[in-house]
Amino acid sequence: MSQPTRLDRVLRDRFPDWGRQAVQRAIGSGKVRLNSKQVRLSSWEVKNGDQIEVADPPAAKTVAAVQWDDAWIIAEERELIVVSKPAGLLSEPTRFSPAASLLGLAKERFGEVILFHRLDRDTSGLLLLTRPGPINKYLTAAFQNHTVQKEYVAVVARPHRLEESGTIDARLGPHEERRDQMMVVERGGQRAVTRYALEDATDRWQLVRLWPETGRTHQLRVHLTHLGAPILGDRLYGPQPPRANRLHLHSQKIALPAGEGYEPRSFASPLPAGFWPVERQS
Repeated sequence: MSQPTRLDRVLRDRFPDWGRQAVQRAIGSGKVRLNSKQVRLSSWEVKNGDQIEVADPPAAKTVAAVQWDDAWIIAEERELIVVSKPAGLLSEPTRFSPAASLLGLAKERFGEVILFHRLDRDTSGLLLLTRPGPINKYLTAAFQNHTVQKEYVAVVARPHRLEESGTIDARLGPHEERRDQMMVVERGGQRAVTRYALEDATDRWQLVRLWPETGRTHQLRVHLTHLGAPILGDRLYGPQPPRANRLHLHSQKIALPAGEGYEPRSFASPLPAGFWPVERQS
């Protein structure tokens, strides 16, 4: 490093597995010291010989898959392909990232297919892909009429303010300060509704089953955090640094209604290895 370099760039270069957002949060929360002095400015210049210390280093981001794996296939019919997306893989390409995506890899494997809904990059579980045909009209109507039922499983921190079962009805809008986050708002925003039920628990963690009745951005993550139950490994809404190297949120079941000549069907994806129990998580 011959010329002074921004602190955030130095940390991203040295620790590429942390991710840009985690580096910014570590600096902004006062976790970084330069020559024994706390620094909160990402643009602070680092010179040759400077000593950097990071308290509570961020967990590494989930490593995304870069090629298709047929083990992801849950069901393959003439028009419908049901897959289980691994955590860390984008659902579809974005103009902001050249990273691989499930849709891109699926097109290489199956030819022209349509992705009918999305999951956050860090969420694993069921997604529907379709080939050209009447199933697309059927699924479009089902999603528009909210008759597709989705069931998720999450691991959340204890203690929390969740009841044994209940419904979270809290409006969501863009975060006032963070462009990459949503937040619960009293006015405006969009109505978001999530049903839930508590399941197994350890001293520190709780398994929660979730049924979103709306499909807002980051809905499950924000709703649970709002009630003091951040999802284990949530790099955006959980405690920093996150306590796991992946987001413990999994889309486990999806049920399709009857209609347009199709019988009702349901699909399930087993929990990923290491998802639960998590007694050994630090």
